[in-house]
Amino acid sequence: MCGIGGVWGRGPIDGPARVAALFGDALAHRGPDGEGFLAIPRDLALTPCVCGREATTTLPPLRGLLIHRRLSIIDLTTGDQPMGLPTGDVWVAYNGEIYNFKELRKELLALEEAEFRTTSDTEVILRVYRRWGTAGFSRLNGIFAFAIYDARRQQLILARDPVGVKPLYWAADAEGMAFASEVRPLDAAGYVPREVAPERLAQFLFYRFVPAPGTLWLRVCKVTPGHALTFDATGAVVADCDFASPPLPPQALGRSAVGRLLGDRLAEAVQRQLIADVPVGAFLSGGMDSTLVVAAARAHATPQTFAIGFPSTASEPSELEAATQASLALGTAHAHLEISPDDYFRRFPEAVLQVEEPLAEAGMLLLSDLAGLAARHVKTVLTGQGADELLGGYRRHHAIRLSLLLPDLGGAALVRRLGERHELLGRFAQLLGAPRGAPLAAAAFGITTPADVGRAVRGCGADVGQQVIVDGVRAWWAKGDGLDDMGRILYVDVRTSLAEDLLLMGDKTAMAHGLEARVPYLDLEYLRLAESLPGTQRLSLWRRRKWIQHLLARRFLPPRLARRLAGGVFGPLTPKRGFEVPMDRWLRSGFGSGLLEVLTGGQSCLPAYVDQGFLRRVTERYLENRRGHYRTVLALYVLEIWLRARIAGVPVARLPTFHPRRA
Repeated sequence: MCGIGGVWGRGPIDGPARVAALFGDALAHRGPDGEGFLAIPRDLALTPCVCGREATTTLPPLRGLLIHRRLSIIDLTTGDQPMGLPTGDVWVAYNGEIYNFKELRKELLALEEAEFRTTSDTEVILRVYRRWGTAGFSRLNGIFAFAIYDARRQQLILARDPVGVKPLYWAADAEGMAFASEVRPLDAAGYVPREVAPERLAQFLFYRFVPAPGTLWLRVCKVTPGHALTFDATGAVVADCDFASPPLPPQALGRSAVGRLLGDRLAEAVQRQLIADVPVGAFLSGGMDSTLVVAAARAHATPQTFAIGFPSTASEPSELEAATQASLALGTAHAHLEISPDDYFRRFPEAVLQVEEPLAEAGMLLLSDLAGLAARHVKTVLTGQGADELLGGYRRHHAIRLSLLLPDLGGAALVRRLGERHELLGRFAQLLGAPRGAPLAAAAFGITTPADVGRAVRGCGADVGQQVIVDGVRAWWAKGDGLDDMGRILYVDVRTSLAEDLLLMGDKTAMAHGLEARVPYLDLEYLRLAESLPGTQRLSLWRRRKWIQHLLARRFLPPRLARRLAGGVFGPLTPKRGFEVPMDRWLRSGFGSGLLEVLTGGQSCLPAYVDQGFLRRVTERYLENRRGHYRTVLALYVLEIWLRARIAGVPVARLPTFHPRRA
């Protein structure tokens, strides 16, 4: 797990030593164990060379520069990057892990005479590309983002794993393009204008994240999950290869077969993701998903586990006790951290900037502090991310499932009015009024209409808002052709909401502390099997929520622990728990009129981008205790922090923070 970056394009690089320093320093937290640079001469007669930072001051004019910061997990002695083939015509800078690299290595050795020079997964990527081209990336089972320089074709290729676990950004101007694992080096090098794209702002207000390939910054893009972009010698995109395999045709299985086959795949996924030349830990919230991962890992090693939470109150018991009890039952060495609400509010803007893209996620700082705790003990952890999006574990998924059984009610006016006071009913109302197809998949995420959001964003408009919001999921909906509607919505969910929200947050908060976070539930073999189950089977209205996870619990967990997780705390009417932040309750009890002032007052940036009437209406209804607007208000608060810091340049010490009122 590392940080990568680089510049490539038409003209010679202006000040390569400065560029190397800017990118290397901005990515240092992702790779504290070392750095390397690939200098690509503008003169094609000269050979690319790997060098240190100091050598960039004496190089001939360069067409390209690839930067790598290393976090050493596998092949600690021969895995340095950038890495090239012995022929010197193909090079890679790579971030991630390929879990099936040993199997691929055997396959390639059977096809080629040349022996591998290293034991790293990095060399496997190079050999896969040379043998099968960009289409061969479909063979890689792992989490990755990488840049390949093909000297024969004078092309640069950027690729991102099929689920989007690892982010990869790029930006272009008249002279060429630049890319990086994070936006920071692009900003430092002058590739990020302090401008917001109105249509992407509409997407953010609707989804509360921006679907790839967009970002909120004008001219900054993300590589779409499962895609490889090819740039020619001028820095222009000349090919976009969708290498991710399409979903398998759905096939219903009996209850026992579901538990047995998915259990086998989960066990195999966890075993694959334990591969490392350093100790592997695990996040353990005490919830079902992370507990299953830790239990499956115990067949091979007992990872040290880590948890975080808030002090117990009469109205909000701490979840740290659940993590402790799970740890005791599984026999892990366990460490936890408690954080106060006051400290959380004070430092929340720091987490918003750490994640870089605005996300309506209250748990950003919690995950960051948890990663900081784990990084003091291990370099990599297993996590429980991805299980709910894949298997329909959230309450909103049940609203989707129910809406698919009902006829079109023309917008369901009564449900819509009730939805002003309850978010789940608000989502249900949008679903009832949405036409089938991509608009239905979009409606699964929103609590208002795309047209209303477009109308609220200055410079966008209702028609454009409707178009760009549905476009955010349209390609994924099309790729899920052959699945039932529920299965297609879950397919879209994994590759949009999960990829560009929770996984993005997980990557940025972990890598801020030099920690690799792995996601066994998104292992491609487990994913393929789970997505081959009909969506209507994964999420049945007649079975309890997370029923498949409960089947797996019977196999992996001690009986007493399995029974406890199947009890009231995890019953079908109880919200999902696990590293949760009671932000909704805090906002209502502690912010009061101060929230409205932050979002609409004299110091606010939001009114320049969003209609002030919309801001006031949403915020005032929320403060009147109408639950339907919590996530929108949280998105607006995060967006205000982001606009002040990233666009207006306000220092972090002057960003808006709050303190809950004392009783």
